[in-house]
Amino acid sequence: MNSAARPSASSYASQGVILMLVGTLALAGSAAMISAIDAEPISTAAWRCLLAVPMLLPFALWELGRVERSAALPRATLVGAVVAGVAIGVDYSFYNTSILLIGAGIATVLINIQLVILPLIAWMVEGVRPMPALAWIVPLMLLGVALTAGAFDAGSLNLTGVLAGLAAGTGYALYLAIIRRTAPPTLRPAPFTVLAIVCLSAGLVTLVAALASGRLTVPQGTGWLWFLALAFVGQVVTYLCFNIAMTRVSETTSSTLMLLSAVFALGFGVVLFDQVPTLWQLLGCAMIIAGAWFASVRSARRG
Repeated sequence: MNSAARPSASSYASQGVILMLVGTLALAGSAAMISAIDAEPISTAAWRCLLAVPMLLPFALWELGRVERSAALPRATLVGAVVAGVAIGVDYSFYNTSILLIGAGIATVLINIQLVILPLIAWMVEGVRPMPALAWIVPLMLLGVALTAGAFDAGSLNLTGVLAGLAAGTGYALYLAIIRRTAPPTLRPAPFTVLAIVCLSAGLVTLVAALASGRLTVPQGTGWLWFLALAFVGQVVTYLCFNIAMTRVSETTSSTLMLLSAVFALGFGVVLFDQVPTLWQLLGCAMIIAGAWFASVRSARRG
C-alpha cells in the first residue's frame, strides 16, 4: 500500500512541474504577443487586465461555491487584492514599455530582479535580515543588467527601456509581497477570486491613468482578437497553471522554473522577431538568471 502511494505522489509532483513549464511558456508568449501588438503600453495593460475578468469569473464562481467565504476572503485579503492590483498595473505598464523599447527577451530578464527586491522588502517591513550572499548577488545582477542593456555597445543602449524593466520588476515584487502578507490563514483560500479582483483593480487603475494622460487607445476590428488572446494567455492560462502548480511543487522549484520565462522570451524574440541578442547581452542574461536562481535557492535553504 505504501509502495503504491509513492508513484502517485511522484506523478502529482511531475504534473506540477509540467504546469509550471506551461505557465512559464505562456508568460513568455504574452511578452511576444505584446511585441506583436505594438500598442500604447498603458492601454495594453488596461485591456489585458479588464478582458481577463470575465474569463476568470467562471473559475471564481466555482471557487466561491466550494470555500468558506469569511475564512477565504477576509477584509485584509480583499483590500490586499485591490492594492496588489494597483501594483500589478504599474508592473504591466512599465513592462509593456520596456518590451517595446528593448525587446521581449531582455525585458523579461530584467523583471527577474524582483527575486532580489523581495527579501529587501521583508527586511524593511518585518525586520528579517537578508542573507549575506546578497552582498555579492546584487552587484552581480546589476552588472548583468548593464551588460543586458548593451552598456558596452552604445548604439543599442536604451536607458529608458532598462529603467522601465527594473520598475516593472519592482512593481511585481510589491504585488507578490502584498498578496503573500494578506493571504488568509486557511487551507482553502480563493486564489481565482483574488486574481479576478486583482485584474479588475489593475484594469481600472491603468484605464483611468490612460484616460487622464490622454494615452488611451481603443482596439479596432481584429485588434480585439489580439487583446483577447493576450488576456487569455497572459492572465488566465499563466496564472491558472501557476496557482495549481504551486500547490504541487516546492516554492524553490516553482521560483526556479519561473526563471525560464527569460529563456523562452529570448527564444520567441529570435524565432518570431529576429531579435538576436549580442554576446554581451547573452552574458548579462546569464548573470541575471544565475544571480536570481542562487538567491532563490539560498533563501529557501535559509528559511
